[in-house]
Amino acid sequence: MKKLFVIIMTFVFISSCSTTKEAKSSDSELRNDKKIEEQAFIKKAVESKRFVIKLEKLYFMYGRTADLLPSYNYIIIDGNKAIISAAYLGRQYDTKAIAGINMHGKTTDYEVTSILSKGKYEIKTKVINGSDSFDLNLIIGKSGSCNVSLSSLMIDNVNYRGYLVPLKEKNTVPLHKGNEIGDPISDLPVSL
Repeated sequence: MKKLFVIIMTFVFISSCSTTKEAKSSDSELRNDKKIEEQAFIKKAVESKRFVIKLEKLYFMYGRTADLLPSYNYIIIDGNKAIISAAYLGRQYDTKAIAGINMHGKTTDYEVTSILSKGKYEIKTKVINGSDSFDLNLIIGKSGSCNVSLSSLMIDNVNYRGYLVPLKEKNTVPLHKGNEIGDPISDLPVSL
C-alpha cells in the first residue's frame, strides 16, 4: 500500500512539474511575440514618418536633469509636418527670453539610418518655419525608448529622453477644409 501511495505521489509530482514548465515556456513565447509586434509597429512608424515622441526628461548643462510631463512635452512627425512643444532650460542667444520651444513647421532632409546590430534607428532632420529652424536628431531603440537632441542658432544644444508612440492610420474623409477625420493633431490625447 505504501508503494502504491509513493508511486501515485511521484506521478502527481512529475506531472505538476511538466505543467509548470509548459506554462513558463508559453509565457515567454507570448512575451517574445509581444516584443516582436511592438518592434514591427515602431519600424512601421519610423519608415512612414508618422509618430509622436513623448518627452519625459530634459538634460541640460552640466549634467542636470528635469522631469517633464509627456502630455505637454512632445515632438510630432507626420509626413512632412512637424510640431515641437518642449520645455527649455539653458543659454539663449536672442534678446527675447525662451522658456519653451513651440513650433509648427515642415521637416526637410529627413534621413533614417538603421543600426540593425543594436536594433536602433537614427533619424536626422531639420524642422523649418520661416526663419526659425531646429536640427532634430533622434535615436530610437527597439523598445520605443528615444533620445532626442535639439539644436538651433538661438539656443544651446538640448537633450531629452522619451518614448515613441505611433500615430493612428489616417481616415481622410474631409468634413470641411482643413478638418479631416483621422487628422493626427486631433487624434492626440493632448490639447494643443
